Amino acid sequence: MAAMSYGHPLVAQHAAAHAGLAGQRASHVVSLLLHAAPEGALEPPEWVELVPAGTFFGRDGRGPYILDMDAVLDAFTRGGIDLPIDYDHQTLDADAKAGPVPAAGWIKELAARDGALWGRVEWTPRAAELIRGKEYRFLSPVFRHDKAGRVLALEGAGLTHYPNLDLTPVAHQKGAAHMTEDLFERLVMMLNLPATTTPDELVAELQKAIDQLAALKTEAQSRQIDPAEWVPMSQHKAVADELAKLQAQIAAEKAEAAVTAAMSAGKLAPAMKDWALDYARRDPEGFAAFAAKAPVIVSGNKPDAHSVASNADTLTEEDRIACQLLGMSEAEFAAHKKELARDAG
Repeated sequence: MAAMSYGHPLVAQHAAAHAGLAGQRASHVVSLLLHAAPEGALEPPEWVELVPAGTFFGRDGRGPYILDMDAVLDAFTRGGIDLPIDYDHQTLDADAKAGPVPAAGWIKELAARDGALWGRVEWTPRAAELIRGKEYRFLSPVFRHDKAGRVLALEGAGLTHYPNLDLTPVAHQKGAAHMTEDLFERLVMMLNLPATTTPDELVAELQKAIDQLAALKTEAQSRQIDPAEWVPMSQHKAVADELAKLQAQIAAEKAEAAVTAAMSAGKLAPAMKDWALDYARRDPEGFAAFAAKAPVIVSGNKPDAHSVASNADTLTEEDRIACQLLGMSEAEFAAHKKELARDAG
């Protein structure tokens, strides 16, 4: 059966009188020093350490105890209610009291921090005033544990005067509660926050900024260049230039071959070679279509001088078709024929 630990060293005998409430009980105390504000007054913190990490003992020798974080958090979630903080553990003796047993605060949330159990507390105005006036300075949680000392559930806590454990002072808790006024104002200005920003709101904004930076870092890492998949721009340009040269050379060779074939077929005069090469390089398909339809205007590789001369003054039907295909006037075509005739003579 789980036992309950609570109180301080001076209430050990008092605890035994209530053994029927939760089986075997011990008067184990877990206590914290509430932190001091810069001007010296004590301020009740929002987050407090409730159970230390690892194996721990009380100052009175009780223990060892060890925190089962998962079990405690699960029990709190299943309970579904806020846990009370009272004065001097009066809740444990509530049945024997005739008057009210007021709460000093309520534990609204539990969280793990560096292996220890922390709780977010909503203090009552009266308790906050008592803490500011130094009438209460220590917090003593009440928890259940098994025979092996494993802490299984948190029952609540009480404001008390006698600490039994050496725990992290609340002044060392993570957050902005103990931040200097100058640093606080500078951070508020840097983040462009309202002047009414509270320390907890500032911490939340700082956490947002940290999360955003982490996300940007992750994104940047995911975009890192894989050397196996990418090449330097200079190398890419060099390869592209070589490819362009090779393509131009191939195009020139193909154009030369096409023009040579057309001239060999007698469809181009030697004077038309430069024009034909330019045409074949720019539009290979267009030149191929032209060469296929063009009439034979010279005889093979060596034009027949007599044939050219005899037709220099008279254009045949084939000559007129050639004029249309070449975009030349009949006079220009006839002049070329005469020039060829003179060259052949």
